[in-house]
Amino acid sequence: MKAKQKRNRYRRSDTKIVTKEAKVLNFLRESRRLSMRKVGKLIGLSDTFVSHCEQGRIDLTAGVIAKFLHAYGYDYGHFQKLVLGQIEMPQDLLEECLGLLKKMSEDKLKTVKTILQTF
Repeated sequence: MKAKQKRNRYRRSDTKIVTKEAKVLNFLRESRRLSMRKVGKLIGLSDTFVSHCEQGRIDLTAGVIAKFLHAYGYDYGHFQKLVLGQIEMPQDLLEECLGLLKKMSEDKLKTVKTILQTF
C-alpha cells in the first residue's frame, strides 16, 4: 500500500486574495438572488468555480467577468463604477450604519428607531 504523497505543486486556489472585483461579483449575484449553483449553470461552469471566483481563489480575467456580468444582466461600465467606489454597494452602507448604531447610547437609539418606523 502506497503512502499518500505530499502535494508540492502550488495551486492558485490554495491562496485566498479577495479583490474588490470579487466582492462586486458576489454583491451582483446576491442582488439578483441567484445561487452559486444557478450561476454555474448559466455561465456553463461549476458552482465551485463561482465560489472560487467570489472567494478570491481564482484570478479573475476580463472574459470570466464578462460571463458573470452577462448572466447577471449588468454591463461592464456599472461593474467598474462599483469597483472604483463611484457607486456605493449597499452592503458597505449597511455595515457602516450598523457600526454607528452599536456606538449609540440607548436614548439616541430610541430616537433613531422612532424615525425609522416612519418609513
